[in-house]
Amino acid sequence: MTKNNISNIQGDAKLPLPYRSWLDTYYMQVKIVGWIIFIVYSFIAFYKLVIDRLVNVIVVVFQGDYSLGELGMFDYSSWRVTTNFVPFETILRYINYSQYFNLDLLLINLLGNLLIFTPMGFLLPLLSKKFRKAWLIIILGFFSSLAVETVQFIFTVGSADIDDLILNTVGAWFGYIAYKCLLVIPKSNN
Repeated sequence: MTKNNISNIQGDAKLPLPYRSWLDTYYMQVKIVGWIIFIVYSFIAFYKLVIDRLVNVIVVVFQGDYSLGELGMFDYSSWRVTTNFVPFETILRYINYSQYFNLDLLLINLLGNLLIFTPMGFLLPLLSKKFRKAWLIIILGFFSSLAVETVQFIFTVGSADIDDLILNTVGAWFGYIAYKCLLVIPKSNN
């Protein structure tokens, strides 16, 4: 593949010269490794957010210790306890009453929800020209998080929380900002 063909494939991503020559040499390998990393990240994130919890429930049911009813699966009578539809309620509760929560709980619930979708916002624009618009990353982050929260609500695993949706979406946007910084900051140094 010639340098002109590679430049056309890269599209509007203008990496600084030291990176550009390296990328021109190893473009396809970097692209393949990048997609593999993205797929592994996506699987791990979805596994930790949904599958792990569902597997635990299925194992307990198949061991015969509990039934789905006893575990509260598909029992929406207590949905108000496990669901939050009020924006910023959980975030403000963690901030206002932080002295009553473990630091681990605060980090996992606030920072963890913010960071879990950051790689998506960073990797997708690097890997595909289709995802180089901020609004598209924000929408993709929103609907990906909405899918996770919906599964958590339907199967009553974890807690469905609009604040998680907000933090996940902002995290995807932060990843996009990091992607833009990768392209803009080194250019200004050249």
